[in-house]
Amino acid sequence: MKTVCTTAVAGLATVLLLSACNSQPPRQVPVTEKVAKRGYSMGEQVKRINDFQINSWNYIDRRNAIIYVGASRYYLITTRRPCDGLTETDNLAYSTTVGNLTDKDKLLVRRDSGRVESCFIETIYELKKAPY
Repeated sequence: MKTVCTTAVAGLATVLLLSACNSQPPRQVPVTEKVAKRGYSMGEQVKRINDFQINSWNYIDRRNAIIYVGASRYYLITTRRPCDGLTETDNLAYSTTVGNLTDKDKLLVRRDSGRVESCFIETIYELKKAPY
């Protein structure tokens, strides 16, 4: 009986080891796919947006948000590092130094804890509404 138990334990350990070797991390969805699912396509990278025209925004993931400007202009903002506060807030503020929102500025989000998180902007891309 002892031999059978040892063999069964060894077999189970082998199965667990093989399944661990075969497991892969979840696929990272490229931001271009995330934007496309929302009905947009990537346009040109830009250096600035006139910040007085920003109407609203939409969360994409921990590093990306869509900014809505006017009736028909849309921009993808990518932060330099993950900005967890984007998932926790309905309001988005920004800090600028030259009167335009640029890739040198930052987004400000108030976390559920009340702490304000600064999320420095890495890139800004124009988005185009995908035709239906």
